[in-house]
Amino acid sequence: MNTWLAPLLFTTSLLAQPPEVRLPDESTGIDGIARALVSAFDQADIIALGETHQWRLDTDLRIAVIRNPGFAKKVRSIVVEFGSTTEQPALDRYIRGEDVSRAQLEQVWKTTTQAANRLWDKPVYAEFLAAVRDVNSRLPADARIRVLGGDPGPGDNRSRETAAVSVLKEQVLQKHGKALVIYGAGHFYRTMPADYLSKLGQDIGIVRMLESDYPGRTLAVIPLGGRLHTPPGAAAGPDPDYRKFDRALKTQARPVLVPLQRLPFRDFSAEEFMGRTIFNCLGPAGCRSIFQGSPITLGQMADACIYAGADAGVDPKPK
Repeated sequence: MNTWLAPLLFTTSLLAQPPEVRLPDESTGIDGIARALVSAFDQADIIALGETHQWRLDTDLRIAVIRNPGFAKKVRSIVVEFGSTTEQPALDRYIRGEDVSRAQLEQVWKTTTQAANRLWDKPVYAEFLAAVRDVNSRLPADARIRVLGGDPGPGDNRSRETAAVSVLKEQVLQKHGKALVIYGAGHFYRTMPADYLSKLGQDIGIVRMLESDYPGRTLAVIPLGGRLHTPPGAAAGPDPDYRKFDRALKTQARPVLVPLQRLPFRDFSAEEFMGRTIFNCLGPAGCRSIFQGSPITLGQMADACIYAGADAGVDPKPK
């Protein structure tokens, strides 16, 4: 049985329109999820695959997607948060299989706006680029995948999401192509509480920005589950009742890809299951979840989720 991700009718202007994409009710395991996502490219031009920046699952899944034999037949571009726009020539040479020193390659992520937090120094990001390079080594030159840095590097004065959207429009959508986009899941939310959204300026979410010119072309997939940690000094939100999520699933296998327009998941509270993902620490009230007191549901947040279960943890590999 399949679930349609049909356009939703909401009274708020904060929601971007979902695409009409048919996904299986439950796709299980890394390989099963990868097959479902590759198949979804037959119905969507952009798959926005959100990550937690913590789970090994994120890396294993995206590598499984690009190694799926059908991926390179449908998709020529991957846009990543961990690559800068100004280091595109070095990234292109590396992905094509040319000789690029480690020092040169590291500039791809060390020149991003987020380099100071050293998040991209984790081995999993270089591992992903190496996997794409390996896939390309088995493909003819005119069928190879290109990895595009989406984060503005030195001299690129665009905002972070404006740069990513420009890359997607100019390098993919205007050329009638398809792309896998890998960013932190927060960049792909279809809606956010109005008070938080009002503080974001022009960067209101990559998926939401794409919808203005290319409505219904992007499938937003976010991670869900696991042990979520509240920042020091922040008010603790509700504990997610993952047992409720588990009872609604037919399978006991984890991870599992679940369409979020499927009941009862569509109506589950975003505050309960995502309340510890983004905190607003500005203002006299101190740190609090952006979802605190919000009526927003999971079905309003994204088109599908990769549910890892209650026990999913951070990447156990050395950083």
